[in-house]
Amino acid sequence: MTDVALAPPPHPRTFQLRPVQTAGTVTLGLIILAVAVGPFLLPFSATETVCDGFARPSTTHPLGCNDVGQDLLAGVLVGGRISLAVGLVTALVATAIATVIAIASAWRGGFGDMVAMRIVDAVMALPFLPLVIVLSAFFGASYGVQILILCMVLWTQPVRELRSQAQALRSADYVDASRAMGASTWHVCTRHILPELAPLIVPQFVRIANAAILTESSLSFLGLGDPLAKSWGTILFHANARTAFLTDAWLWWVMPPGLLIALSMVALALIGHGIGDRREDGTTMAIGREGSASARTTQAPLEASHLDVAYSGTSAVRSVSLAVARGTTTGLIGESGSGKSTLAMAMLRLMPPAARLRSGSVWLEDTDLYGLSAEEMRAVRGRRVGLVPQAAMTALNPVKTIGWQVAEAARVHGLDDPRARAKALLKEVSIPADRFGAFPHELSGGQRQRVAIAIALVAEPEVLLADEPTTGLDVLVQKAILDLLERLSRARGLTVLFVTHDLPLIARRATRLAILQNGVLVESGYPGTLSLAAKHPHTQALFQAVLPIDAPKVWQRASTETDTVLSAKEVSVTYGTGLSNRLRRAKPVQALQAVSLTVVAGEVVALVGGSGSGKTTLARAAMGLVAYEGEIRVGGQPPRPGGPAVMVFQDPYQSLRPAMGVGDVVAETLVVAGHADPMIEVRRALSDVRLPNDDVFLARRVGSLSGGQRQRVAVARALVANPRLLLADEPTSMLDQSLRGELLALLERLRAERGMGILFITHDLALARHFADRIAVMHHGAIIETGFADAVTANPTHPYTRQLLEAA
Repeated sequence: MTDVALAPPPHPRTFQLRPVQTAGTVTLGLIILAVAVGPFLLPFSATETVCDGFARPSTTHPLGCNDVGQDLLAGVLVGGRISLAVGLVTALVATAIATVIAIASAWRGGFGDMVAMRIVDAVMALPFLPLVIVLSAFFGASYGVQILILCMVLWTQPVRELRSQAQALRSADYVDASRAMGASTWHVCTRHILPELAPLIVPQFVRIANAAILTESSLSFLGLGDPLAKSWGTILFHANARTAFLTDAWLWWVMPPGLLIALSMVALALIGHGIGDRREDGTTMAIGREGSASARTTQAPLEASHLDVAYSGTSAVRSVSLAVARGTTTGLIGESGSGKSTLAMAMLRLMPPAARLRSGSVWLEDTDLYGLSAEEMRAVRGRRVGLVPQAAMTALNPVKTIGWQVAEAARVHGLDDPRARAKALLKEVSIPADRFGAFPHELSGGQRQRVAIAIALVAEPEVLLADEPTTGLDVLVQKAILDLLERLSRARGLTVLFVTHDLPLIARRATRLAILQNGVLVESGYPGTLSLAAKHPHTQALFQAVLPIDAPKVWQRASTETDTVLSAKEVSVTYGTGLSNRLRRAKPVQALQAVSLTVVAGEVVALVGGSGSGKTTLARAAMGLVAYEGEIRVGGQPPRPGGPAVMVFQDPYQSLRPAMGVGDVVAETLVVAGHADPMIEVRRALSDVRLPNDDVFLARRVGSLSGGQRQRVAVARALVANPRLLLADEPTSMLDQSLRGELLALLERLRAERGMGILFITHDLALARHFADRIAVMHHGAIIETGFADAVTANPTHPYTRQLLEAA
């Protein structure tokens, strides 16, 4: 089945000029053009005496003349060159300094980062204008000196904002993927971090230019500029010194440079206004409904009736009608790009700006949600319909405690005693009381998801919409989350719409299932009925793709290879041992404890364990991305980025930069290695993973692809290097059943053709049993059980392995 992407091309930070920014750009451009070209068009220079002193404006001298007979228009145009040059050169240099320091500080971290930030704090603590005045008076009246002084002071504020974003990018999976290829720091920073920072750098440049122009004008007006050079500030200085303010000459002597200073600053402010993310309120979709509202067909508490949603003219949801019965759990099942999240978000009118409701309606009891105003709809969200977002870590504010965030949801709806309500809810979702003041990063993935559920339940809604609430969680945490939702549903009488791609996960819990394919609701019914007698071929294929753990093993291999491609002996990894951590007295975390493991050529070894067990840490150590104790050999050599091992990261939405073209992503490994003509290998790799390799597809941005296509691109990027060892970190966790099977079949074919070893990291013991030759189970950073796949799953010896089997 074709993996279709119906969503619009997302990008985390898009640079777009709005009308107000266009107006600012045009205004500033006209001013620069005037001061650059204007003096050459006048018949006299700014320093010539061409008329009587204090001459009034005339056709020959549109702004009149100053007290010594110099044409004021020529002076204003020439003076603009210095004022704008000081502003723009200062902005360019200071922004470049701030960007370099921010990236270097975020990249290096530790003690150097701490020292850099303390220097920034010290400079920012000094009063700005008095400091500049003192330095200007000390170093002398020179515009070169002014630029130097302004750069010394104005670089600090941008560093903080750029550094915080650079720190987030430093830990991004696509940065680690580039490092794993052996890319240099320069390559990673210029190819990945700097382009993502660009929409933040532009506003910083604008702000510095604005401040520099105003400061230069102020200093020159105070007599701290070069009195022999013309700038807008010195024009004002001479006008004040020569009593222009006491005569009507100020109208043509003072007003023009003053207005140009103000106009330049306004233009720069307009340019910097809102550059970066462009987000609009999805509630505007209510106004954009093209068709008429559809009458409801049932009395269900939540119902979508003939809903049709399109992106740029392409339907993502096609005339879908779905009713969620009261007090039940309905599972909305669909593969990547099927439109399930679009349908769910359309029910809450939380759509991106590119979305357009063509027709249909959504009913909550007797209320047509698309007939409500934006204010009325805000009262519905949270109060009557709660949302559990997909990625709890990104949905929670990283700088606010979880208690504060749950209480905030209560405050938004004007509920009594928000703090007490938050504590009660956190207790109800099994978060210990002593974690009330914890930050999201201090919680496990399962705990963060519980907090997201608590926030959704603050106002005691009638309906709960859970969008992929278990994606990326291990089977034990998935079970705990589902048990929690089931318990809350019974206790509160909740109606639940559970959106997921994981059919076996929800089929055991849901009252009904609704199957979505390419935006069309192809079938719905009871799970037991659909599993035995599904009518639609897509539904049949989904159930056939489910791999019960006790079914006959799908992939049987009889390898005779003895060449070891990965050998780990007594490997330990401890985080938090740096100087900055010791100064903060932070307790080190031991991620791996004396782990030993081998993988031979042509073999698949599954590394199974829960979240935080150390699986990914071991893979990163084998790639040379983290420091470790013990011994690791990859192909007989110590691990190093760009070596014989490659890694497919867990989340293709994080490990591939959305703004990059498909061809550039796959070619990066070869570019880093200095390959002269990488596109031949790129096309071959894309063909190997069953993706198009024409110029159109190569030019497509990764952000326009579906999840399944992205994961195939990630595999192609890994395989283009012709590795001996493939480290596949949860490569199927983001995929639905059918795509999961296709990806495993692809990896098996490539393993057989290339003879490479595969370390298959997963939390799914059933999947590991079918795909792997051997299984190693990890728990709390140690391997607690290892053996042939059938032996481990049939006769587990460790209690934790038995827990995983029970949850599978």
